[in-house]
Amino acid sequence: MECLNCKTIFEGKFCPQCGQKSETKRFTFQKIANDTVSTITDTDKGFFFNLKNLTLNPGKNINDYLDGKRKHVFNPFSYAVLAIGIYLFVDHYYDYSIFKSFTNKNSEYKNLSPGAFNFGQKIGHFIAQYLKFFYLLNIVYLSVITWAILKKRNFVEHLVSNAFIIGHAVIITTLFIPLYKTPIFFNPITLISIAILMYFTYKNYEEKLVVFVTIFFGMVASFLLQFIVPGVIIWIKNLIF
Repeated sequence: MECLNCKTIFEGKFCPQCGQKSETKRFTFQKIANDTVSTITDTDKGFFFNLKNLTLNPGKNINDYLDGKRKHVFNPFSYAVLAIGIYLFVDHYYDYSIFKSFTNKNSEYKNLSPGAFNFGQKIGHFIAQYLKFFYLLNIVYLSVITWAILKKRNFVEHLVSNAFIIGHAVIITTLFIPLYKTPIFFNPITLISIAILMYFTYKNYEEKLVVFVTIFFGMVASFLLQFIVPGVIIWIKNLIF
């Protein structure tokens, strides 16, 4: 028979060239429902495959992915984006945010000068509005540090590694939202998760001391830059407009 996908002539249930099934069922509501449930719950591929493997053995699975073992693995950047989306969805139902302190007239920050208070208010609103994008930048911040110090892999490979790390740390944080109501930027669960995932990912790249130094500088840089970058953007925006 001829493969529906690549036109290869073959016999059997699967095309030897591209893996396409020899028989495909027509779409029905039941098929769509079954496929959707399978995609969401299947731990042998996709999102839950990442979730399972990054929880059980993060270092091995991340480095295996970089070495070419990529079958069934959910794209690391999609994983990070989806993780932050899930976090924001869950976070929406909990009325807490350190950024709201700047908009409250009885805020602990009310004794700041009007200029500092207004600037902080703008940064808070700006970060809250674009949190998904600013938090994803942590992937870049971490990668600059890990690549500059460890250097075992190229910069893009460090981006891939840290996309897995940030995405999984956000998922872990989301699970603890009902118990620990602290914004993700300051949440110790997030910070500890990132540090642990970084250690298991990079522990064989260099001596342990170098790895610990890398984790420390990476964490400090990403923590500071996630506030400095929005602040600079607001400052430039005020100058222009």
